[in-house]
Amino acid sequence: MAADSYLPAAVVAIDFGTSYSGYAFSFRSEFKKSNESREIFRNSWSSGMAGNLSLAKAPTVALFGPDKEFHSFGYEAQEKFSDLTEYKEHQKWYYFSKFKMQLFDKMKLSRNLTITDESGKSLPAMRIFSESIGYLVRKAVSQINQVSEKDITWVLTVPAIWNEPAKQFMREAAVEAGIDKDKLRLALEPEAAALYCRYLPSTSGGRDENDILSFLHHGGRYMVVDIGGGTVDIAVHEVSGNGKKVTEIVPASGGDWGGETVNQSFFNYFNRKIGGEKSEHIKRTRKSHWMKLEANFEEKKRKLKRNSERGIRLDVPPIIISDAEMEIDLSKSWKMDISYDIVRSFFGSTNNIIRHMKNILDRVVDINLILMVGGGAQSDYVSNMVKQEFASKTVIVPTKAEVAVMEGAVLFGFEPWTVSARMCRYTYGIDCNRSFKVGVHREEYRSEIDGRDMCENIFGRLVTEGEVLEIHEKRVTEQYSSSHKSGNRKYVAMTFPFFVSSDSSCEYVTEESCKRIGKIDIQPPPEGWPDSVKYRIELYFGRTEFEVKIFNDNDDREYNAEFDFLIERQHVAEALSNPKAPERDTYRCAIC
Repeated sequence: MAADSYLPAAVVAIDFGTSYSGYAFSFRSEFKKSNESREIFRNSWSSGMAGNLSLAKAPTVALFGPDKEFHSFGYEAQEKFSDLTEYKEHQKWYYFSKFKMQLFDKMKLSRNLTITDESGKSLPAMRIFSESIGYLVRKAVSQINQVSEKDITWVLTVPAIWNEPAKQFMREAAVEAGIDKDKLRLALEPEAAALYCRYLPSTSGGRDENDILSFLHHGGRYMVVDIGGGTVDIAVHEVSGNGKKVTEIVPASGGDWGGETVNQSFFNYFNRKIGGEKSEHIKRTRKSHWMKLEANFEEKKRKLKRNSERGIRLDVPPIIISDAEMEIDLSKSWKMDISYDIVRSFFGSTNNIIRHMKNILDRVVDINLILMVGGGAQSDYVSNMVKQEFASKTVIVPTKAEVAVMEGAVLFGFEPWTVSARMCRYTYGIDCNRSFKVGVHREEYRSEIDGRDMCENIFGRLVTEGEVLEIHEKRVTEQYSSSHKSGNRKYVAMTFPFFVSSDSSCEYVTEESCKRIGKIDIQPPPEGWPDSVKYRIELYFGRTEFEVKIFNDNDDREYNAEFDFLIERQHVAEALSNPKAPERDTYRCAIC
């Protein structure tokens, strides 16, 4: 365990999900206790509309007023908007739900991204995220009275399959919400869940299915399958040392196969049943009843048994039955019968999860334990499909699978270096120039720069897909130099365009496999750049967020440098149409 001096006084973890969000917290004194005695605290949420579907979390729903000011989040937002629709006063309000998916699978992401609400009105995404996170921050602070707010370390969970731009977007939204950037950590969701499972009280009878610790010996391998509302994150870890450290041995992967895909399949079926236009009208005008229908299906989905051959009888609010002119006799029943074959078709995304798991297990040997976490793992149908497909493996669904990520993120705040190494998902590099070599470099990229014969557009590879990098391991580039003799270069920030390639043998940033996803910005010192600078770049790729440091090789002075993976609105069209184009208003320099 870490020394007391390195343990924060308190940790608050915010699990910001596609469907549901919440927070959990604990204190240094609790973390130092044994597993069986340690307490992690959570808020208790409740709603008359949704019943007791999620006491641990609130729906990820944000409501803004006609003046575009933030009004509420979660159940409070749902209930307020429902009241507004009942009185036909909702038209000018902004109601956003499941907006986290706007950041999924984005290699290009703008700070000025806008999100459209259910009625087609839009607001800046950064504002929607920051206000939502801020709501959770305020709720947590009001609940914690043992320590000062300045002594809290904050942990924000993000999917492991997210790209760097999405991670940076979430970080900036959290900082805008009022979290001190130096007190904020990002935790990858399956890693947090694995940490939670590691700390579960173990049984005393040996290799029981609940005795996860029996698998966590040196060299032991396990798979984490985190089934959230929007995405599914799959990670594979290998235990090292005394069982306290793990290494990621397969790049995090997954897809948009979360629980919402099952819900959407049901509502597609429902729309066909009553007619799409009629369905949309009811959804808009009978909001509270529609939410009740959503909650009723969610409850049935979670309780559906894999080995049952019966369908489901779904409670449908009478007003929806009436408005939709459904063939249900309200004097006898409010229930809609759905056959088992149709219900089974709703779970097509589970087949995607299983195929992906098989693909990994075919490539990686000695994985004997599969941990299933997340709200989707609480579906008996889903968990038993996985157990039947992988009967030779031990598949464990923790009792509190829905909060595994959230509570694990609290533990991560106390032990952020539990994952000691991660595997690179892509090949990364920067745009640089090299001395031109006849017969080696492309003639069309030949250029004279400061009196030297150079080749432009070189992909300066920094790390290759599949490499395993320790969290403290740095990659040091070859020496670069830049000239600042011209007065207009004295105080201009240097920018290194940062690229990702799906081809590990990529040579030029202009190749089809290569895309620019951001840049490294280096700010000039207060007195301006020297006439000539020779410097080195140190990069850390094994951490939850990429980090960079720039040093002057002459005097080892460190310059202020950081990654920037987000683009501004005025650059969006240009960046999307021409991903090789340099950023504007900066002096780009990378000459080696």
